[in-house]
Amino acid sequence: MKQFLIYSLLLLNLIAVFALGIASLSVFLSPEKLWVASLFGMAFPYLLVVNLIFIVLWIIIKPRFTLFSIVIILAGYQHINNYLQFSGKRTPEKGIRITSYNVKYFMGNSGFPNKENADHILNFLRQNNADIICLQEVRLNKRQIFDISNHKLSQIKHMQLAHNSYAGGPLTMTRFPILYMGEIRFKNSGNMIIYTDILINSDTVRVFNCHLQSYKLGKNEISAIDSLDFDTDEETKKKFRQLGGKFKNALIKRAEQAATLREYLNQSPYPVIVCGDFNDTPVSFTYRMVRGNLEDSFTQSGIGTANTYNGKLPSFRIDYILHSNKFQSYNFEVSALNHSDHYPISCDLFPAEKK
Repeated sequence: MKQFLIYSLLLLNLIAVFALGIASLSVFLSPEKLWVASLFGMAFPYLLVVNLIFIVLWIIIKPRFTLFSIVIILAGYQHINNYLQFSGKRTPEKGIRITSYNVKYFMGNSGFPNKENADHILNFLRQNNADIICLQEVRLNKRQIFDISNHKLSQIKHMQLAHNSYAGGPLTMTRFPILYMGEIRFKNSGNMIIYTDILINSDTVRVFNCHLQSYKLGKNEISAIDSLDFDTDEETKKKFRQLGGKFKNALIKRAEQAATLREYLNQSPYPVIVCGDFNDTPVSFTYRMVRGNLEDSFTQSGIGTANTYNGKLPSFRIDYILHSNKFQSYNFEVSALNHSDHYPISCDLFPAEKK
């Protein structure tokens, strides 16, 4: 009986090892070819914890079996660094302050745009005093819910707003002069990217403000995931088939958008800063494609896990500030505000020290 339990545990451990292996490899697998692998990538932190639990169990029961989980964890150790930081870089000096925030059309928890929530967001932006602000899911309308002038964001002198076919889009604001503005639009998608050439002192920097493909989940689908109701009735099966279809569609579209963005990044004549809502985790094809040889401000100067999603689903880090190695990031932080389904992120950028 004891042997049966041990080998049953070993079988479960090997399944967990296999799943973590797929998660680690998912960053190299385009969702266009194998979209299911991306789901394992999303589950990476949970699969990591499961394997750590098995290591503890095997230390007590049969130490030599710890090898399976140890090897697979070490093979994907670089992903852990993208999820968890223990000591961030801090400096009392203020560099070029960058803030990125998906404001969800200023809805908050009300389900519709409202001025009170927009005022809370504006108050945060004023107090945060960033030099470059990248907002996603912004809608400016005649009612002036989001009224910059009345709130006297004194540091803001220039702005670029782009509306997609669904009447909302990214907004980039800065105290520095804007030299050029461009847009990247995607076929059959309401998501888009804007890029802005900004003159910082005597140097030009290209800032990309991104909102990549979202899952477009309805309340019923979110409830299905949240409850993990795996009943076998036809209605539940239909619900999960629809859910799988939405995940597949979003993952494939996002991979295409990430590849397009990477082309623009490669062609940039200036150092770049990439801000925005990627709608994907650090263990994903999207993140790997967009990041390329860029630095991640969280891995350079963050502490903890820096989860940025504030919705009903499990929280992940899906918002990013990436930058060329011409810069060094300090003071990365996630602000715990409940005025959107995302948290704002900020950091200070300084010219990288010459080695």
